[in-house]
Amino acid sequence: MIKNRKKNKAPVSNTDGANHRPAPRPEPQPQRAPKPKPTVLVQPGYATGDMFGIAAALIDDEELHVVISKGDGKDHTDKADSINKFYRDSGIGEDRIHVVEVKQLRGDKDGKKKLETEARKYQQRGYINRVNYGTDYIARKYSPALRDKLKERWRVNINNDENEAIKEWLEQKGIPTSGTNLLILWSRFSGKGGDIHIEHDTSYTGIRQIVYRVAEMYDAIIITGDKGYVKERGSKFDDIVNEVKSYIHPSKVFNITEFWDDKTPSLLAWGGDTRFGQFKLYEYFERNFTHVKHLGFRSGNLEVMAMLGYTVNYMEEEGSESGSRMLAWKKGRGGKTKKGGDATGYERLLLSEPPTRSGKFLQEKIKDINQRIEHELDEEINKIIMITPKTENEIKELKKQLKPKIEAKFRDEKRNYTGAHFAPRKKDGTSPTPIPKEEKSRFYEGFNDKDMELILKFLQPERWIDKQTPYDPIIPQKRKDYKKLLEIAD
Repeated sequence: MIKNRKKNKAPVSNTDGANHRPAPRPEPQPQRAPKPKPTVLVQPGYATGDMFGIAAALIDDEELHVVISKGDGKDHTDKADSINKFYRDSGIGEDRIHVVEVKQLRGDKDGKKKLETEARKYQQRGYINRVNYGTDYIARKYSPALRDKLKERWRVNINNDENEAIKEWLEQKGIPTSGTNLLILWSRFSGKGGDIHIEHDTSYTGIRQIVYRVAEMYDAIIITGDKGYVKERGSKFDDIVNEVKSYIHPSKVFNITEFWDDKTPSLLAWGGDTRFGQFKLYEYFERNFTHVKHLGFRSGNLEVMAMLGYTVNYMEEEGSESGSRMLAWKKGRGGKTKKGGDATGYERLLLSEPPTRSGKFLQEKIKDINQRIEHELDEEINKIIMITPKTENEIKELKKQLKPKIEAKFRDEKRNYTGAHFAPRKKDGTSPTPIPKEEKSRFYEGFNDKDMELILKFLQPERWIDKQTPYDPIIPQKRKDYKKLLEIAD
């Protein structure tokens, strides 16, 4: 029997199996994050109050561009050049700052198209952001890291030489260079000087009221900011200082309004004549006093102080037409804003009325217009309901639809009271239209008792116990009787 022969098998290679294995997959390459698309905002050349928030957004977001409108030179509120300079000084590249010349800063349809066309060069699609973008950005993005970035860009961090130079300048003025409690009162007169928001200008009587009430609570009180819409009136702050020297303390209150114009060698030594140099002074105070508080009416300067991390409260009257804008920075739960960013500390003191007679007059007029708008709106709603009954939600929707049309009818009238129409001094050289004296004489100068109590809640240091003083700390409001003044003059 023949046995089956074994078939000769070829020798097996160690690599044969490998030849039949699937090839190893290539290592996944890390995906590059898509480059963020540029965003753009449009800023009118008169919007200096928004400048600091926008600058902060430009500093933090390197893909953000700004398009600024610049008028033909006839509008005294046109600050496009100074806005542009501040952005460049803040380290923003010129390739992200775009100035567009228009005929008018307001109501120029052709100019609006030019701004839109320029903006679309850098952002082809999507919504073009408006002037409130900076405020909104800070509400969403503010943090200690952003604060430090702003301090660096705005050159706030003072070195030893600057620290000594500032100290020497303060000593020359007799101002304390260190201590526990320091109050900085901010003066504003840009409204009466020809800009908007006359109602937010400072009251000399109001400053005097505050100084007397808190003099015992602070090592020093600094009055800073604007001297007055008429420069000679800056002496009124000197009068308050001298009065305090005589009746309260020889070195308690100090007037440094518009100190940047003091071109002395000791000021120039630390750059106090420049905007960034001015910031250094407040950083010095922050470092050398244990507790520092800033108080003034709503303004861009106070927004800067808050973004730099200082304790700031701003005052604003009930019914302010633009009051909702800065509430975006309001501190909520966990120290956050409603939009998720860290709160800057810029908190509002809502007053029942402004301390100036001009402010009270304007507030009254705006309130009257708003009441007429609401009355007309109610009448329109009632006409509709009489024909077709509506639910509460339907009525709310109707109000949303109808209110803009009714407001448009009152827009020009309201603009007289919210703009610069009643400014006693016009920057464009036109004749002023001051508030009639008989109208102003109906109102008191200074803060009322309710508002003073609100202010004191912020200013009073922790664990403060009132002391008996040899002077009366309560300065009442006062009324200026023009008829009596004329009789005296005669």
